[in-house]
Amino acid sequence: MKKIIIITIILIGNLLLAQSVSKVGTSSAKFLSVPVDAWGTGRGQAAVTGFNDASTLFWNPSTISNLDRIAAHFSYTKWFEDISFNYMAVVFPYGNIGTFGVNATFFQTEPMEVTTERYQEGTGEHFTVGSYAIGLAFARKLTVDFSMGANIKYIVENIYHSSATGIALDIGGCYSTPWKGIRLGFSINNFGTKMQMTGEDLLATVDPDPMNSGNNDMINAYYTTDKFEIPLNMTIGVAWDIINSERNQVTFEIDGLYPSDNYSRINTGLEIALLNKMLYLRSGVANLFVDSITPNISIGGGIRYSILGNMILCVDYAYQTHEYFNKNEHFSISIMF
Repeated sequence: MKKIIIITIILIGNLLLAQSVSKVGTSSAKFLSVPVDAWGTGRGQAAVTGFNDASTLFWNPSTISNLDRIAAHFSYTKWFEDISFNYMAVVFPYGNIGTFGVNATFFQTEPMEVTTERYQEGTGEHFTVGSYAIGLAFARKLTVDFSMGANIKYIVENIYHSSATGIALDIGGCYSTPWKGIRLGFSINNFGTKMQMTGEDLLATVDPDPMNSGNNDMINAYYTTDKFEIPLNMTIGVAWDIINSERNQVTFEIDGLYPSDNYSRINTGLEIALLNKMLYLRSGVANLFVDSITPNISIGGGIRYSILGNMILCVDYAYQTHEYFNKNEHFSISIMF
């Protein structure tokens, strides 16, 4: 057991040493890296060990195995420049077979006016930019303390009349150690295909032989764009329930992240549950120990309240700072049946 804890700490520490090349701007479908919910974001994006909500599926698919009832979740994020960012997840526990989940992410801009070299004030047409991911997940407890899970996603990105598609897989595991209150988690997110933009907007009229005056100089052809990787990310984390009584709980978590298109970093988060675990207060810091990125500070909280008998309503909020774009806000609502 001690070896597992030591190895986890060493792996988190080693992530900080791999800082040579950031590879920023080298991946497609970057929206897959944006935190989607108020619960995990409020904890400084330190959430790989899981929590008691359907949105835990985003952070680590194995953690939905800890949910013992049907749960539905919806999040709205007020992202930069009036971009609409929504996330939905529904989790279905099915006894000893395992736990199933469906999830969807919608990233959409407001309509923008089309401009060209000739019509720099606008052509009168409008276009939007959108990114979407729809996933199916399954998780199962292999032992009382250890769970594994996976989430396969179909991804679409489009702009005007062009689009790119891809498939990605998230896999993860979580382990409750014999040490009271200590949990380990890991996830590998967005392992998948490359994405390439295609569509009518890449259609052009060219002259294949401009030196020959007698040939057809009006040939229709399509530009070929490069293929880009999906933003692969590995996360390893450890959480400690410092206090875990029937009425109150205090949890601290530290996660090490190694993204394929940026520097490695550390996320830390603290969560306090009060009043019979009805009121939740959260805070955290993301992107620690990255010279080129100012750490993002998060604060938030939520309420879990029983309604209509056995149903539980969860309402959560998170506020996260950013270096250049001020801040963003996350609003979430969940129902457990």
